[in-house]
Amino acid sequence: MSEMVSMISYRGPITIDTIEDLLNQLRLDEEFQRMAKPARKRLYSTFVETLDNIKKYAASASFPQRKAPRVPVVTVEKHGFEYLITGGNLVLNEDIGELRFKLERVNQLDKESLKSLYEEIINREPGLYDTGAGLGLITIALKTQHEIRYRFEPVDQDHSYFQMQVIING
Repeated sequence: MSEMVSMISYRGPITIDTIEDLLNQLRLDEEFQRMAKPARKRLYSTFVETLDNIKKYAASASFPQRKAPRVPVVTVEKHGFEYLITGGNLVLNEDIGELRFKLERVNQLDKESLKSLYEEIINREPGLYDTGAGLGLITIALKTQHEIRYRFEPVDQDHSYFQMQVIING
């Protein structure tokens, strides 16, 4: 069994400053520096999209940080020749259906269909009530040969803890 190497491990609020700090930490990580350039680019862009998803879907506004039952978490780990990016955050239960739909859609499509969907969405005019097209999830799906793993853990009647994991081949 291969040894696990932790590259990033963060628990706490995700802000623009936090995202910038975490991206800098990843860029400076020795393991990241040793990666082949194509794998490094896939890992970096997937990490960016994961952080963006955590921030975008966070329900932290409905909980003061000190009282939130679960805080956002993001990790990057190396397991053998694979890199695992895990992100988690509190989400509103009312957002789960849309998020699950987007995740299932990208998990079911092949690379060519993902590229077509990406082009279709990027060229579409945004609607008045558009909550996001899922371009980040499509980008993540295009960067990996694995499905996006995810789960929702109920917290209370209004919130669940959402966790997703992406595997990048090294």
